[in-house]
Parts: sequence; structure tokens; C-alpha cells
Amino acid sequence: MTDSPHSSNIVIPEAILEDAAIWQARLSECEPDSLRGNTLHKQFQQWLAADERHVQAFREMELTWAALEAPVANALDQKQGSTVSTSGLYQQSLWTRFATAACLVLTLTAGVGWQSGWFMQWRSDYTTAIGEQAPVQLSDGSQITLNSASALAVDFSTDKRTVSLLEGEAWFDVATDRSRPFVVNTPHGKIIVTGTRFNVRLDADNAHVSLREGQVLLQADSDKTVSLLPGQQAKLTGSGISTVSHYDHTIVSAWQRDQFVFYNADLQDVVKELNRQRKGHILITSEALHSLKVSGIFSTRDPDAALNLMLDTLEVKQTRISDYLVLLHQ
Repeated sequence: MTDSPHSSNIVIPEAILEDAAIWQARLSECEPDSLRGNTLHKQFQQWLAADERHVQAFREMELTWAALEAPVANALDQKQGSTVSTSGLYQQSLWTRFATAACLVLTLTAGVGWQSGWFMQWRSDYTTAIGEQAPVQLSDGSQITLNSASALAVDFSTDKRTVSLLEGEAWFDVATDRSRPFVVNTPHGKIIVTGTRFNVRLDADNAHVSLREGQVLLQADSDKTVSLLPGQQAKLTGSGISTVSHYDHTIVSAWQRDQFVFYNADLQDVVKELNRQRKGHILITSEALHSLKVSGIFSTRDPDAALNLMLDTLEVKQTRISDYLVLLHQ
């Protein structure tokens, strides 16, 4: 067992650390001998077995949990007062666990985030901060717009046009040059074009490519290739390329109009989009809330106001530990 997440040779993504923190909170509040407890522990064992990084992440949670639980409990005691009812004690204990889980995520990812942020700045030619968009004009006449928290590196020469989207999301309007194909590298594969317009969004485990005009060729690390036509989209993943499907351009391009557009979207996906546009972290503490459906148009300029509007229509409560930490729960 390592002493910190930074001493391990295994790179643990923030999403896995978040899952591990939530598992720690769920297991802490559940009696192992109960029916629900037995089911929960079986699901937990399946989660651990699915990826060696899950085991490492949960070990880090166990180590950090003890160090953080007492300070969080003391802080909640001071906030709520010294006199509480029996039901209040249970609620306080529950929220101590959830707040501790959230603090674990922030603590374990803060160092990783600072280091990866510095490294990303060093690798990139263009970057945007959280909540910022920026246009990029390339020497060949191509135009790129970077979304919030994005990073791009450019490598042009007399015989090639190559850019690397290292983080975030970007809209590409590529100038035609048939003698020099335009290649977009992502952590999950390549996009090869001669002149076209398309959107690329990086998630933890895929690159989501949506084509507006022209034609692009997707090439996975496995050397598998798939061609996209206007109105089509697909995902580049570590294992290949997803099935080609049609998409709603209004939704994909909404960020360029400073909008979130959701149509029957899962709350967990909505929260991911909100977290792209705000400093801090929104954390769903109950798995039962993940698939709640959200529809509507909201402004990206104020993600917290957008969240409040959504929660007004859902049976979901929020607890704000600070301006940077929001917990969603039943």
C-alpha cells in the first residue's frame, strides 16, 4: 500500500478517485449483515475487480479517510451546534461521511491537478481556463475555438499539419489543403481531414467527434479506421471506434453560444458538463440519482444558477460545503 496517491506508479483518474470516495461513504453507512449491505458489498467487490486502479484508489481513500474524518466532524459540530436530536445525530454522521468523501476527492486530486496542470501548460501552445473560451487562428487559415479548460498543441511544417487536443473540447474549421492533410491527435486516436468543420470533446475514456461539414477519417490506436459524413458522430476509445450515429447539432454546438442544452440527459452527464464550466466540484453522492433525466437550455456563464434551476424540477437536494464543493443527495 502506498502512502499517497502521488507515490504510486498507477495513474488514477479523478473519476475513479471520486467513485472510490463514494464507495467509502456508502459502505460506511451500511450494515454488512443486512440484505442491502450484502448486495452493496457484492457490487463493491465487482467494482474492485473491474480495474486494478480501483483497488489502488480505494486504498488511498482508506488512508486519507482517517486523517480527514475527525476535522470534518468537528467542523460540522461547530456549524450545527452542540445540541441535536437522535435523528439529527444520524443525519450529521451521514453528512460527515459524505463531506469526508468529498474532501477526499479534493485532497487526492488537488496535488495531481496542480502537477498535471503545470505539465499541460508546458506541453501546450494554447490553453483556456475554466469558464473561458478562446479562438485560435492557424497559419494555414484554419480556425479553432477552444472551450473551457482546454489545451492544444500545434505542429505545422511544409509537409504536414498536425495539432493535438490534449484536454477539453474544441471546434475545428479546417482550411482545405489537399497536399497537407490536417491531423488532430487525441489521447484515444486520430482525426484526419483535408478541409471540414467538426467538434471534438475529450472525456476520461474517449474522444467524441461530431462532424458538421465535409468528411473526416477516424483512426483508432488499433489502426481501425471509420469515415464520418456530415451529421454523423462517433467515439474514439482505447479499444477502437464506436458505432457511427446521428447527432443534434444544436446540442453539440451549444457551448459556442454560451449555453448548456440538455434533452432527456442523465443527471450524471449533466453534472460532468457543469463541472467543465465551474471551479470546484459538484459530486453526486447517491447512485440512484445518476439516471434522473434533465431537459432544458441554461447559461454556461453561471453554472451554479443553472444547477439551481435544474434542482427545482428534480427531487434532489444539495449541500454546499463551500463555494467550490457541492454535494447532490436525496
